[in-house]
Amino acid sequence: MLTFSLMNHTFEVPCEEDEKERLIEAATLLEEKLEQVSGLKGESKVLMVALNICYDYLKIKDDTIQYCERVDDELAQRMEETLKQN
Repeated sequence: MLTFSLMNHTFEVPCEEDEKERLIEAATLLEEKLEQVSGLKGESKVLMVALNICYDYLKIKDDTIQYCERVDDELAQRMEETLKQN
């Protein structure tokens, strides 16, 4: 169980021992993101941060897919070149 406070709320998150460090890192990142948003409070602030995090996630996901496709293409090309040489 991991207990932490965020925006004047205490949360108890059931987790495995090996998940605690990542959850602490996630909570710290969330807290930093919340501090960066000015002009909004409460639920509006949380929703804006959630939207930004989701946007970042989707961007990273797309970038990762494109990277994997480039690596696959490069690998296929090199394998083809190797087969032609033999």
